[in-house]
Amino acid sequence: MPGAFSFPKEVRLRRRSEFLRVQDKGFKITADCLLCLVLPNGRADGLTRLGLTVSTKVGPSVVRNRIRRRLRELFRVKKATLPKGLDMVFIARSSAAEADFERLSKAYARIERDLEKKYRAP
Repeated sequence: MPGAFSFPKEVRLRRRSEFLRVQDKGFKITADCLLCLVLPNGRADGLTRLGLTVSTKVGPSVVRNRIRRRLRELFRVKKATLPKGLDMVFIARSSAAEADFERLSKAYARIERDLEKKYRAP
């Protein structure tokens, strides 16, 4: 199934206004080295979109880009299991600089469980 794990433009938050809307009105989920802000997007197609924020305080560009790549990969592989119709902004904390892929995966899984509790029907 080609494209099943792609990361096209329509599943990304790209505009500053989109990020700010989620940051102002969304709710927080914290997990280890990640902070996730989540807001239902109200899209008719039920698309869940992702935005990533990795500050220069986290580390040099090599480290920040590695964190972004790893988070995109986690989202691509697990997006089918996420609740539909959400805008999510992942903010990497400074401790993410030392985090290996396993630690990021565990933090992502914790966020995924919390989303499941909040947005899945009982």
